[in-house]
Amino acid sequence: MNNKLNKVLFVSTIALFVIMLVQTLFHPIPMKELKGETNPVEVQFNFENYSTNIFQQQVNDYLNIHFCFREFLIRLYNQYVWDCYHKTENQGVFFGKDNWLFFYEHLLDQYESLTYKYANSGEEMTAIFERDAKLTYYLQEILKEYETAVFVGIAPSKNELFPEYLPENPGLNRPGGVWSDQFYPKKFDKLGINYIDFNAIFKSLKGKVDYPLFNKAGSHYSVIAATYLSDTLIRYMEAISGLNLLNVEYDEPYYDKATDIDRDMEDLFNLIRPIEHADYLYVNARTIPDNTAVHPRWLSIGDSFFWNLIGGLPHKEIFSETPFWYYNKEVHFDSEHHYTDEVDLLEELIKSDFVLLYWCPINLYCLEHNFLIKSLISLCYEDGYEQKVKSNIINTIKSNPEWYASVVQKSKEDNISIEEALDQNAEYTMTEHYEEYFPEIFGDEVPTIRNSRIKQFVAAKQKSQQINK
Repeated sequence: MNNKLNKVLFVSTIALFVIMLVQTLFHPIPMKELKGETNPVEVQFNFENYSTNIFQQQVNDYLNIHFCFREFLIRLYNQYVWDCYHKTENQGVFFGKDNWLFFYEHLLDQYESLTYKYANSGEEMTAIFERDAKLTYYLQEILKEYETAVFVGIAPSKNELFPEYLPENPGLNRPGGVWSDQFYPKKFDKLGINYIDFNAIFKSLKGKVDYPLFNKAGSHYSVIAATYLSDTLIRYMEAISGLNLLNVEYDEPYYDKATDIDRDMEDLFNLIRPIEHADYLYVNARTIPDNTAVHPRWLSIGDSFFWNLIGGLPHKEIFSETPFWYYNKEVHFDSEHHYTDEVDLLEELIKSDFVLLYWCPINLYCLEHNFLIKSLISLCYEDGYEQKVKSNIINTIKSNPEWYASVVQKSKEDNISIEEALDQNAEYTMTEHYEEYFPEIFGDEVPTIRNSRIKQFVAAKQKSQQINK
């Protein structure tokens, strides 16, 4: 009997190890992917890495994120912590009243502290706001010459709409800060900048509509609220451009299982089962036929709140193209490009009929996101001028023994070539002193100089507009 039991245990143990090995190497049993970010680990085996213990650490880090059934085991542990202690391993999510979830940044914004992520004081933050508002105005006025309507969209803020559900006494108060969504509307009105304040619209709707504006477990406004915003968005775009676009109408609302957006914060907990079992309310939008409507090109730069904005909008029917630049880095809805450094910025600006900068209040603190200045440089200066500025800075670095020595030291520390270090240092220097190197776009008036390449894109745009009518 003991021999049979030992054989069973032996065979079972070997089988278990084989299953674990096969699952680790080939993943034949599909696991539900974990939400959140996991930093990839690259294992490089060579004598230097082995002798300095780097290889061993790389293997250890690799196995930590590739062990068999990792996804299920992590979810199982998280479910245990939640069921037994009503806690989560995700330190960036905070529980408010009645199980409402908020990100750490929501709390910082609510209690004036987010200012100090971008500036040392409220005065410094205000100066940044003033600069970015002026650059936005300049961009709007220049592109208006080429029949491109620029506008800013301010997405709704969960913490501002539902402060009654915020955690009590989070200890994050830091007076003296400036709220982005309170500063910009007033400044935009003063300068005459096109903008649509969905945050203010949502505040006016609170308690007056029969659908949720935000869901407890969502960081973004609800999908149904976003869908109902489609009509407001289209009509505003018509108002600032004078174009006739296809309008939308809605079917009857219906209940369904929650989409990822409506419960994206809860998904970060990586639990086995949802915190609350409930269906969510949704509605479908469709276009109203109109043979006189045009189909313009719409370029957008913004954060994840744009997915809400366009998610319920039948944009493929209304617009000819809708490229979206996520944080001005990743390119979406564009089969030819994946990153913004692959596109011709000047061409994109001129051939678009609309350019939208869409940020939630948390990200509105950095309205620029390296888009406004780069756009104005591309519009106002000839191609190659920016690189010429960088080359002059590099020559200045090389002629300064102390500065050059610091760059050489930096290249060794970062394990990059001296040429790469020089380029990085020149880019940083130029970015920190744009006003000095590009004075025309930081003056008191809209810049009047123009890139000569604009003409060819204007001609192409006029031809495209005829096709899309």
